[in-house]
Amino acid sequence: MLRENVNSDKVILAVAKAINAKFDRGKWLELALLTNSTDAVQGHRRLLRSLDWGDEDYFGNVIEVVPRILGERSWTPSPLAGSAESRFPDFKTVEEFVGLPGWLRDHEPELYAELYGGQPDGVTVDELQAAAAELGLADIDEHAARIRRGLHEDPAQAIGSAKELLETVLKAVLGLHGTGPETKVDVPKLLKEASVKLGLDPKGLRGDEPGAEQRRKTLGALGQLVTGIAELRNAGFGTGHGVSQRPELDIATARLAVAAAVAAATFYIEAHAAAEK
Repeated sequence: MLRENVNSDKVILAVAKAINAKFDRGKWLELALLTNSTDAVQGHRRLLRSLDWGDEDYFGNVIEVVPRILGERSWTPSPLAGSAESRFPDFKTVEEFVGLPGWLRDHEPELYAELYGGQPDGVTVDELQAAAAELGLADIDEHAARIRRGLHEDPAQAIGSAKELLETVLKAVLGLHGTGPETKVDVPKLLKEASVKLGLDPKGLRGDEPGAEQRRKTLGALGQLVTGIAELRNAGFGTGHGVSQRPELDIATARLAVAAAVAAATFYIEAHAAAEK
């Protein structure tokens, strides 16, 4: 569902971008029939011709026609105030036909957030950055920016950045700084040492504590996720090893790995902060 008071021009832009990426002539004609806008689509002076010929003005023509397929029956936007869904009565038909939310999540996360709200990719980097700021971990902002950018433009970069993020956080917890040999520790070992330092080692939790068994399982699963992320990167799915023919990782798996890395990093930062109080 669209956010309340969403900018209707942003709705036009979002739909236009998705159509520009996905449509052929047949899709245009089918959607025109569904939205009773065949005259607008076939009668436009350049739309289908620019599509057929791959002309540079095609995207501009798409933007011109989108309001009509959304249900606005005039070339001039309505001056009346109201929601985008009021201005565009056929929005839901277009949204479903185009697959708008999913396409925006994968390709235009900022537009997704403007239209639908929330974190478009399930990666709660804001909480991570807030927690890191309290501990003075300045490098986290750089990792977070690369993760945000890479997840949609370059999944391999996002995986590589996620692994670097975990290394940065775990080394900070352990007080490892610089580039000396003592800092060259793989992620599984860093994880184990950080967990022991913070009293989070699954095997070290006291058996008589409330929820101890459940915490053991949760922390054990967290450890497996973190190790899996490092192994994905080391297997060539993430940047960092100069692979000449890098295997491709689907966006869903990349999103899962990055979300897990961010959650784990946030958890260890907050656990470290709690231990220092």
